[in-house]
Amino acid sequence: MIRSLIALALATLAGCQAPYPTEHGRVYGDTVRAVLASEVIPPQPHPERGADGAAASAAYTNYQKSYVSPTPQDARPAVGSK
Repeated sequence: MIRSLIALALATLAGCQAPYPTEHGRVYGDTVRAVLASEVIPPQPHPERGADGAAASAAYTNYQKSYVSPTPQDARPAVGSK
């Protein structure tokens, strides 16, 4: 009878044991590290984008001229006018 109670107590306590070690160096934080690793974008060369020098210079000159002589706006309201 005593042996069966001891076996029952041991079987009950075995259910409380953690299924894996929980030391800080082994399992603790694996999920966080996996999520952070999945968010990293691997470095890849970027194709050359943008305008050539002449187009960029012309755009900048046009931008500067827009402040010297701004385009006049209409005096009537833009919403609700016919």
